[in-house]
Amino acid sequence: MRFFWIIACAVFFAGCSAKVEGLHVEPQNVAQLTSDLQALGDNVEYSEARLFAYEALSYPQTLAERYGLVYPPTLHNLLINTGLKERGLCYQWSEDMMAHLKGLHLQSFDLRWGVANKGELNEHNSVVVVAKGGAFQTGILIDPWRHSGVLYWAKVSDDPEYRWVENLSRSKYFGTVTQ
Repeated sequence: MRFFWIIACAVFFAGCSAKVEGLHVEPQNVAQLTSDLQALGDNVEYSEARLFAYEALSYPQTLAERYGLVYPPTLHNLLINTGLKERGLCYQWSEDMMAHLKGLHLQSFDLRWGVANKGELNEHNSVVVVAKGGAFQTGILIDPWRHSGVLYWAKVSDDPEYRWVENLSRSKYFGTVTQ
């Protein structure tokens, strides 16, 4: 009976699927994120900040399509946890975003792994970008999960929903930091 209700809910919410073709990169968002990235440090190259901004804003669209994203994110998580979807939990978004952004081989930035509410039911993971050699708390949160493929970004310390800390072992494993 439980399985029936899960299927019924999945069918009912099928209309909540994220429309990937409706997602696009707004030039003003690229400009704003580029500016925010440049503000991370004096040695941040404009061309790298602009490339990072564009990729951070556009790659979530690719992931949304790949994941067969369903809105809202918590419903998508439910579908994954019941076996109806395979991928799209916040840590998976983070792994995929980290790999993509790291693949740009940018010299101005380090990528870090942020976690909020570690070990709790509402644990949340995301990528944090800092100027090369910068401290985690000076970084910008890059969170495509929160708005189902539309990038949310903010200074780590300015996020109204989560209090972020670095997961240093995951930063070393997935990111660009080695110390």
